[in-house]
Amino acid sequence: MPVNLFRSLLIFVLLSAPVKVKSGQFPVGARSPAQGKVIYFLLPDRFSRDSSSNLVPDRNNGFDPTDIDFFHGGTIKGITNRWKYLQDLGVNLLWIAPVFRNQPIHDYGGGVLKTGYHGYWILDFTDVDPHFGSKADLCNLANETKERGIGLILDTVVNHTANVLKSKSGSRAYQYKFSKPYRDANGTPFDDRDYLFGKQFPKLDAAVSFPLIPVFAEEADQHAKKPDWLNDPTVYHNRGEVSSAGESALYGDLPGTDDLFTEQPRVVSGMIAIYQNWIRDVDLAGLRLDTVKHVNNEFWQQFVPAMEQQAARSGRANFLIFGEIYDPDPAILSDYVHRAGISSVLDFGFQKTIVDFASGEIAPSVVADFFAKDSYYTTAKASAQGLITFLGNHDIGRIGHFLLARLPDSSDNERLARDTLAHSLLFLLRGIPAIYYGDEQGFTGQGGDAFSREDMFQSSVPVFEKENRIGGGRGDAFNEANPIYQKLRELIGLRRANVSLQSGLQIVRYSSDKPGIFAVSRVDPDSRKELLIIFNNATTRQTATFMVPATGWEPIYSSSPVNPSVKAEHGQVTIEAAPLSCAIFKASENSPVGGLGELRLNVSRTSELDGRWEVKAEENSFCTVSFQVRAKGIGEFVNLGIADSPPYRIFPCWEEVPNASELEFRAVATDLNGDQREVVVSWAKKVRALGK
Repeated sequence: MPVNLFRSLLIFVLLSAPVKVKSGQFPVGARSPAQGKVIYFLLPDRFSRDSSSNLVPDRNNGFDPTDIDFFHGGTIKGITNRWKYLQDLGVNLLWIAPVFRNQPIHDYGGGVLKTGYHGYWILDFTDVDPHFGSKADLCNLANETKERGIGLILDTVVNHTANVLKSKSGSRAYQYKFSKPYRDANGTPFDDRDYLFGKQFPKLDAAVSFPLIPVFAEEADQHAKKPDWLNDPTVYHNRGEVSSAGESALYGDLPGTDDLFTEQPRVVSGMIAIYQNWIRDVDLAGLRLDTVKHVNNEFWQQFVPAMEQQAARSGRANFLIFGEIYDPDPAILSDYVHRAGISSVLDFGFQKTIVDFASGEIAPSVVADFFAKDSYYTTAKASAQGLITFLGNHDIGRIGHFLLARLPDSSDNERLARDTLAHSLLFLLRGIPAIYYGDEQGFTGQGGDAFSREDMFQSSVPVFEKENRIGGGRGDAFNEANPIYQKLRELIGLRRANVSLQSGLQIVRYSSDKPGIFAVSRVDPDSRKELLIIFNNATTRQTATFMVPATGWEPIYSSSPVNPSVKAEHGQVTIEAAPLSCAIFKASENSPVGGLGELRLNVSRTSELDGRWEVKAEENSFCTVSFQVRAKGIGEFVNLGIADSPPYRIFPCWEEVPNASELEFRAVATDLNGDQREVVVSWAKKVRALGK
C-alpha cells in the first residue's frame, strides 16, 4: 500500500455577492505622525562652528580641520545659531547624527588614523561628546528649535559600540555558528536563538563561550564605556568581522566597532534604558535607528514599542521612529516594516530610482513600476506614505555627485535643471522628504563616506575647498540666494500649502517607456482636490495624452521658464512639457466621487515575496480598499491594511494572518462619495493524497 502524503493547496471561494452600501466616509491607509513634515539631516561636526568654543586643533584629541577624517569643529551651539537658516528653508524636523561621546581616534593599521567625528563609534551613551558641547547644549537645541516649529530627531545606535576589544588570537575572520557554536560557562554548546523570549539566557564566560576569545586592546579600555555593563566582554558577539550577507551581517563586527549581542535580554533592556533616559531628558521629536539590518528583528520588536511608550509618558507628541536598511529593494525594505515592527524606513529604493530618472538613465515606466510596489509596505499601522525619502546621504554620496559622475560633460545649466528635477520628485511625491545638509547649496563631493561630509563653514580640507558646486559658490555655504536653496524653499512652500502633496493619494496617470513624461495625481481625500504633476526627464520638449477624470486644469507651478501647456476634453488631457522640468496643474473641479464597479478578491498564501500572502482586489474605479481577515466564522475581522492607490493589494507576512486551516478574507472598496462594495472569500487548505 502506498504511503499517504499530504500537500496544502490554496483555494478561494466567493461567499457572498458584492453589496453596495453608504458609509459617508473615505478610509485611507495608515499615515505617519510626521506626515507633511520636511526633514533636514546634518552631521554636527560639519555644519556650523560656535565662536564661543574653546577647542583648539589637536590631533591627539582628534581635532584637525585640515584632515578629512578628523573633527573639524562644528558644535551643537553652532546648530542653534543657524535656526533662522533652517526656518527660512522651511524644514520642520532636524535629524542630527549621534552626539554621544565617541572614541576620539581609531587606528586602522598601517598608520591610517580616523576619528569618530561622525558619531557612530560611541564609548559613552550617557553624555554628549565634548567636541560637540554638553548635554545642556543638546537640551537647549531641542527647546529652541521646538519654539520655532522644528522638532529634533536623534540618531540612535544599538548595534555596536566603539572598538576596544580584539580577539586573543588576533584573528578577524568571521566564525560561523554551525562549526563554532556559542557555549555556556560550563562549555556546553547552545543556540542563542533558543533564548530570545522568556527563557533564562545561559551564563557566559569570556574565556569559554566564544569562538574568538575577547580581550581588551589596552588595559585602560577595561572601563572605557558607559554605562558600565558595556565593559563586560560577554555582551558582544565576538565572532569576527562582517564577511557577507546572511549570518555574519547579524553577528559580525562592522569595521572599527564591537558588535553587541542583541539577542541577550540584558542587552535589550540595557539599550532600552539608555534611550528611554534620553527621551525623558531631552525634548525629542523622534529617533532614527542606525544599522537596522545588522540587528535581529526580535530586538526591534521590543525596542520600538518601548521608545513609543516612553515618548508618550514624556509628552512627546507625534513621535517619529524610522530605520536605516541599506538596500534599494522594496521587498527587503518592507520586510522590516512587517517583521521588525518599524513602521517607517529610509527609502533607498526611492533614492536609486529617482536619481536614475533625474540622470536620464531610466524611462518613466520604470518609476511607475517602482511605485506599484508601494503595496509591499501596507499594514494596519504603516504604508509607503510614511517612508523617509531622500536623494543622498553621508554614506552613499550626494545627488550632486551622482549627476556629475553620470553626466561629466553636461553644462552647468543642465546640472542645475536635473538637480531641480530630482528635488521636485522628492518634495512632490509620496513620503516624508529628507534633505541632506549642503544639498540645498549644490554640494557635490567626490563620492560617499568622508567625501560626502563637507564643511558648511569655510573649510580647510583641500578637496572640500576646490569642490565645484551646482549653482556656484565657494566657502561659507549659508547662502539663501543660492538658486537651489531658493528652489527648495519654493517646493517646500508648495508642499505646505497643498495638503494633497503632504499625505494625499498618489495615482500614476502616465509613464513613457523611454525618457520623457511621468505623470501622477495627488488627491486630498477630504476636499477631493486634485493636483496633476508632470515630470519630464528628456532633454527635449515632450507631449503626452492620457485619461484624467477631473477637469479645468490650471497651471500653478513650473520649474522651467518655458511654461507648460495643457489641453483637456472628454476626460483626457494633452500635456506639453519643457525639457528636464516639473509642472503642477490644479483641477478647478473636484475629482469625480462615484462609480464603483464589480469588486473581485483573490487570495494566495504564496506571492512574489518570500513568506508573504498576496491579497488583491480588482476594481477599475478610483477608490480605496480595506483588507481584513479572520479564522473562518470565529470572532471579528482583523484589519490587515488599506490600499489607497492602485494596484489594490497587500502582502502580509504569514505570521500576520491567523494560523488556521480555514480563513475568511474581506475587502471593502470605498469611493470618494462614501459608497462601498464589499466581498468576502474563503481560503482553505485542501488535503490531497499523493503517491497513488
